[in-house]
Amino acid sequence: MKITVICIPTLDQRGLLADTSMHFGKTPYFTFIKFDDGEIKDVDVVETFGKHKGGSKTPAEIILDSGADILICGNLGQKAVYMLRDSEIEVFSGASGTVKETLREWKNGKLSLADENSCNEKGC
Repeated sequence: MKITVICIPTLDQRGLLADTSMHFGKTPYFTFIKFDDGEIKDVDVVETFGKHKGGSKTPAEIILDSGADILICGNLGQKAVYMLRDSEIEVFSGASGTVKETLREWKNGKLSLADENSCNEKGC
């Protein structure tokens, strides 16, 4: 079975216990979870240095370069949704809580596929 890499924007470096960041564009960390046959095989936390922090890439470009298959987040703007979907990355929005809770919601089908209306915050 193919290994699936899931990315969740997070507020800290606590892996599965980290809180999901509600603002994709300004998240300080990305937590990457490798799934193989439905089980977590590895968790890796990467500090982001996107354009909002003086870096050269947007958060969506960082995800594209990461090898992630799925992005699960709270909110994100339509430009990021289109960029990721066009590159065949599945994007889910509406996540909250810890990474562990977010994964449970996703596995139980409680998160929706992101679309152009996936931002619930001003300024997305």
